[in-house]
Amino acid sequence: MKPSQIEIGKTYRNNGAGKTQRTVLDIGTHIKDPWVYESMRPTEPGVKFRQGNKERTLSLWSFARWAGGLA
Repeated sequence: MKPSQIEIGKTYRNNGAGKTQRTVLDIGTHIKDPWVYESMRPTEPGVKFRQGNKERTLSLWSFARWAGGLA
């Protein structure tokens, strides 16, 4: 998916054969991806999401690549 297609409050499924679902809780530059925090530009938005009973973060670009569509 494109980063512009990711919306707060929507639930997405993964792009592959798995059945993982993630619900977007927040999007913004105040959210940092812990895996690439050092290389993220200050203007690059992150995504806070719920997967199962855990809350996690990714860069918006990474989340969009993972997302295969709406659940």
